[in-house]
Amino acid sequence: MNSKNKLDWDHLRYFVAVVKAGTVIGAARLLGVSHATVLRNVSRLEAFLGIRLFDRLQSGYRVTAEGEEIYEDARAMEEHAEALIRRAMGKHPAPEGLLKLVVSDGSLFDLMPLLRDFRKEFPRIELSIGTAPGSADQGISQLQADVAIVVTNAPPEDLVGRQLARISFAYYASTAYLEAWKGKIPKPIECDWITWSLRASSDTDIDSAWQQNMLHRLAPNPKIALRAVNHGDALAGVRAVVGVSLLGDSYTAVLFRLPFNVVVESFGIWMLTHPDLRRAGRVRVFMDFIASNFLEG
Repeated sequence: MNSKNKLDWDHLRYFVAVVKAGTVIGAARLLGVSHATVLRNVSRLEAFLGIRLFDRLQSGYRVTAEGEEIYEDARAMEEHAEALIRRAMGKHPAPEGLLKLVVSDGSLFDLMPLLRDFRKEFPRIELSIGTAPGSADQGISQLQADVAIVVTNAPPEDLVGRQLARISFAYYASTAYLEAWKGKIPKPIECDWITWSLRASSDTDIDSAWQQNMLHRLAPNPKIALRAVNHGDALAGVRAVVGVSLLGDSYTAVLFRLPFNVVVESFGIWMLTHPDLRRAGRVRVFMDFIASNFLEG
């Protein structure tokens, strides 16, 4: 058969990503490629199939009725391919090769000393660390990661693993921020607030609503100074005297804990993988090592 008459799976993969993301730029971020690459592959798929898959709108790409039918089949193909690869990878017994990690905001816990010690013991394993474009369960199921270490109280049910520890939170300010108040502790309504969010699973978790609910208990109309992307940026903002924020207790020794009367929920640090991957040599030794040394680290 002429190769021009064969369907290229890559074209379908780009099409599926655009449907999921809703925009070409979102699909490019999801796949780690340029938006031009996404456009080129989607156009080639449309040309091959002889149908229009998307309506191009100012707000993004809307899949057509014909595209919806193609998407259902393409997504099923993608899920089967991901499952096949996971099962094949899970059968590799040797502790070697590339291990891809998805990790929650690194300012919530310091993983680097453990990764250093792990590499000394298993030098044939190459580590890759990053954040998934979506949630931890999506990152693993879509083969963007082998192991996730995330902060959550609702670990995805389709992943397996264990809780390593728990993180407590409180409201903090820098001493320099408090100096402007001449020794007085400002009331919540007087503070300049820094908010942040963290999406660790597909369930509602440490998101902006969680913080906003507690903050509005302290100050019905809080003065927001900065809406930070994550905990690390909020921590940097507090240290830079931008304002005060809800922070994890791990890295706040040089900050002042504000005595605000509100109960703040603690969250677990979970290490997770897919059931198909947990017996792979590199995954098994990594999870055993981290579980044995996390609290010591």
